[in-house]
Amino acid sequence: MVTGVQTCALPISTQELTPAQKTQEYLEQYKIREVLQEAVNILLENKPEDAAGVLSTLMKNRALPPVVDHLVGRQVLDSRGNPTVEVDVYAKHLGEVVMAGCSSAPSGASTGSNEAKELRDGDPKKYCGKGTVTAAENVTKIISPALKQMSFESLQDLDRAICRLASNKDSELKEKVGGNATTASSFALATAAANLNNEELFLYLARQYHNEVPEKFKLPTPFCNILNGGKHAGGKLKIQEFMIAPREDLPFPEQLRMVAEIYHVLGNILAKEKGVSAKNLGDEGGYAPLLDTPEEALTYIERAIVEAGYKPVEDVKLGIDAAASEFYDETTKLYEIEVGVKKTGDEMIQYYKDLIAKHPAIVSIEDGLDEKDYKTWIKMNKEIGDKIQLVGDDLYTTNPKTIQRGLKEKWCNALLLKVNQIGTITEAMRAARLVLEAGQKVMVSHRSGETCNSLIADLSVAIGAQYIKTGSLARGERIQKYTRLLQIYEYLKENEMLSE
Repeated sequence: MVTGVQTCALPISTQELTPAQKTQEYLEQYKIREVLQEAVNILLENKPEDAAGVLSTLMKNRALPPVVDHLVGRQVLDSRGNPTVEVDVYAKHLGEVVMAGCSSAPSGASTGSNEAKELRDGDPKKYCGKGTVTAAENVTKIISPALKQMSFESLQDLDRAICRLASNKDSELKEKVGGNATTASSFALATAAANLNNEELFLYLARQYHNEVPEKFKLPTPFCNILNGGKHAGGKLKIQEFMIAPREDLPFPEQLRMVAEIYHVLGNILAKEKGVSAKNLGDEGGYAPLLDTPEEALTYIERAIVEAGYKPVEDVKLGIDAAASEFYDETTKLYEIEVGVKKTGDEMIQYYKDLIAKHPAIVSIEDGLDEKDYKTWIKMNKEIGDKIQLVGDDLYTTNPKTIQRGLKEKWCNALLLKVNQIGTITEAMRAARLVLEAGQKVMVSHRSGETCNSLIADLSVAIGAQYIKTGSLARGERIQKYTRLLQIYEYLKENEMLSE
């Protein structure tokens, strides 16, 4: 039985706005009249010929800053024909979604055990198990949603968001999504940010590193890999790279010309004395002749320097990347530095001393010992670290935590910086800062499996690295980095920002 009147509880609301009122509200909220009046005043004051162009610039300056809309990952090939990851970054900008930047991750042949972990599909029927479809999908499905609506202003914030979902607890190895996915994403985000801001990439990166753009920049001196051994070539040479470096006081275009001339002279010498096949190229564009010993390789290079019209030591220095972990036997604790020639750690130190004595142009030895032979590293640094540069590559893997320990224990005196070893640009920047603030040197480096993206050239200038190594004077993926450095040099010179 119903005993009264039942009513529905209706929400109390203000009267709905009329279309005219909604329009007025919109105009007031976004100050449309004020913006338009400002634009009209500027046009009337200056009376520009391209009024629409001026209006366009004014409106862009008043627009909301761009934000990440989404990322798309794909599988592409590197310079060795192996899959890697490429990333497109789409931004919400000026009321539209636009493709703002694209970049890709490199891959190494000789790798440190503590590098960020590349994610490979493991299907033997596709690319011999080296496919990167899963890593690419992780960009699209995992990294992209985590970055949506984030600003491009802080690369550190973007990289931190990537790191939070990429690694297991207490790890920097990016094993959950793949270091190839994170590196390509970080590269692409930085590229997009620079493009959206209509500025040079090295300037954007410099702002991220220094918190402001320095007044002056200096280009790094190239260490050019002109003869390959180890995993980058074939044959008997155990040492992976033999490099030349021009005088540091010369402008970069002159430095590049010098190393190119020496490279070609070396090729002619090798072809004449070892046959045309001696000019075959290794992974990084250096010649890959069938030589037996490091001594033989160094002698050929010194001859090329002289025949090109330069003087070893005075005009051109030498560097080697031993990549010693590749010829170190963990069971016997011996290094097979030459075929059939095995040495202890102490004997390796003496080997390098003898090599430097015979070839005084040697100023840099990279990864001269196994990545975990810490005691011998300390001893070598103590005995010859005041004479030459001892560079940590696999030793450090661009990891700030490892570098802090190495600086404290005095493992070496320089860092080889490879972004994909740690997985994001800002983590690599943090590694560089530790080393530079300790008064040591930084050499920014490519990988043996490269792409044509040239970001590391911009990065080397942005952070003030003293050196860069990006391979030889052959192969497009290497030349692109040198070309980018030439472009940066011209920009700095034209804008009076070049530190001589």
